[in-house]
Amino acid sequence: MTHLSLVPARPKPRLSLLAPEFQPLLSTFNDLTRDIRNAGVAIQGLRFLDNRIVVSIDDIDVIARRFAHEIRSQSSKTQDGETRHSVKIRGIYVTWFSLVKEQDR
Repeated sequence: MTHLSLVPARPKPRLSLLAPEFQPLLSTFNDLTRDIRNAGVAIQGLRFLDNRIVVSIDDIDVIARRFAHEIRSQSSKTQDGETRHSVKIRGIYVTWFSLVKEQDR
């Protein structure tokens, strides 16, 4: 008989500077950051360890026009009156926040 054992997933090990995947990840992250800035978007936060670039909601139309062909997924999560929206571009999450409208609560 098969038993189901529910155990939490193991956390991903921290990325080491000596790991072979570090340099390509850093290069991709920096290239996308540079391209977003060159598109005229103001970056609000860079979270390399979370693989995330945070931008203003006011710049989403620029992101959509400039990077539409590179967007691979989209997600939204609402918590505490705020929604975090993310799209994945070149394997990196580009994120912005919006307030939840009163009628959406």
